[in-house]
Amino acid sequence: MKAESTPQTAPAAASSTGSARLPWAIIAALSLGMLVYGVAESYGPVSAVGGVLPQNLAFLAYSLPYIAGGFGALLSGWMADALGRRNSFIVTAALIVIGIVLYIIYAFWASLVGLLVASFVLVGMAAIGLESPVLAMLAEAIPAKWRGNLLVIVQNFGNLGVAITFIPLFIGLTGLTNTVAIALLFIAPLAALIIALIAAGESLPWSAVSGKSKMDVKSAWQSIDGEAKPVEPSTSLWLRLLVLMILGIAQDVAFVYITYGVTYSYFSQDIASLVPIVGGLTMVIVGIIFGMFFVEKIRRKTLAVLSFGLQAAFWAILWAFVASTGSTAGLLLLALMTIQFLPVELTWASRAVLEPELFPTRTRGRLISVVRTVVWIVTGIITGVLTFYVPPFNVAAASVFAIFLISVITAGIWWSKGFETSGKSLSGHDVL
Repeated sequence: MKAESTPQTAPAAASSTGSARLPWAIIAALSLGMLVYGVAESYGPVSAVGGVLPQNLAFLAYSLPYIAGGFGALLSGWMADALGRRNSFIVTAALIVIGIVLYIIYAFWASLVGLLVASFVLVGMAAIGLESPVLAMLAEAIPAKWRGNLLVIVQNFGNLGVAITFIPLFIGLTGLTNTVAIALLFIAPLAALIIALIAAGESLPWSAVSGKSKMDVKSAWQSIDGEAKPVEPSTSLWLRLLVLMILGIAQDVAFVYITYGVTYSYFSQDIASLVPIVGGLTMVIVGIIFGMFFVEKIRRKTLAVLSFGLQAAFWAILWAFVASTGSTAGLLLLALMTIQFLPVELTWASRAVLEPELFPTRTRGRLISVVRTVVWIVTGIITGVLTFYVPPFNVAAASVFAIFLISVITAGIWWSKGFETSGKSLSGHDVL
């Protein structure tokens, strides 16, 4: 394994005058990691919609990978702080390959359902676990003036993975669906591993904080952010964790349930296979445009209130439409489902920038993973229950809408009590 980069040779390094430059090798590896994340996130649902799983076990596809992913996030977050962002990324990417091998074995011996379940668990743990080192590395390797842009854009490769996975299923090539997913889950992490091993250096702030380099923490951050003003934390750690957990649960329920669960449970099969494609591509387009041109022009606190408020409002519109028309298919329903992905993407963007920016370097990986663990386990339980019992749509809609309202109130609390991080150096968490 490649030795950790020294401050003098790391790709993220910049001159002491603040002429920061982008670490393209790191960005490329992490983008491929997020593509894997999106494919793996769809791994369970596409198996249910495509009929790979028996109908009585379909709820496992909407719960087990995400619950397992929560524990995977906890493990990879611990590794990110103990072993480094780069090493944690490499280990979790490699575990995906092992999970795919189990799936291939199951494909030849379909009676071994335990292998399929083990594959769901391992791929879910590893793919969702990738988020922790990806977020931590992006926060610590990207200069402050571009950090928000790259946090949003890189994570949108996950939405691209969702769309790619469902395209063969929608056009009727069910067998090709699994082939595409398996190929991407093998090729993408392999490419990411090669890039990470050969070209990507370790996070300079983590190396400084952990004593792996001779550079002090202040100099490490200055080499990344130049003369950007440091962030000024002004709230307790517990409030930050609570806010991120509540916002994360609402955003993940919105994405997982709107993309997969509600379409599978209540709408036609065509809608169930088309919505993830349209939604994934919509989020990619919206995310890239928002990430490139708008994210750094809106205060993080304002973005949270705006995005989660829109999420609640747009779901109320969908709820009212289905309740009044009883529609389960058609262009108007598809249009309303597509519109849902505007606030889903904006809430995704809000989480993408807030989660890695609210914690100190020494514990960033672990605290991100604590948030992600709680979010994914709770989300998996909620979506699993809703797709197992399949209550009347009005009951399900009311339950989800209540979650969204709680998130709006939480975003309002952060707007009132929280601190701003946009365009600021995260050195303020580490240098007193």
